[in-house]
Amino acid sequence: MSSAITANLSQLRSAITRYLDAFPGDTICARQIWYEGLGGCGVPNPADMAAMEAVLSDIPGWKPIGDVRYEKFGTQNSYKRA
Repeated sequence: MSSAITANLSQLRSAITRYLDAFPGDTICARQIWYEGLGGCGVPNPADMAAMEAVLSDIPGWKPIGDVRYEKFGTQNSYKRA
């Protein structure tokens, strides 16, 4: 996946919101959204991570909870369903 979707914040917000609406869990990180929600390949660059985290911080119903360790993704800045 190219970084084109993360460059367009409106499109990124829409894609993340759609993914979170169907997401069954209560805790998520930007890296999980990159791979599972956006179909990203490879490691997201810092600009992609910053864009996804900015959108996550602004989506109603989700709040930042700090670092959480994930088996697949390691320790990541995470968000919890409010």
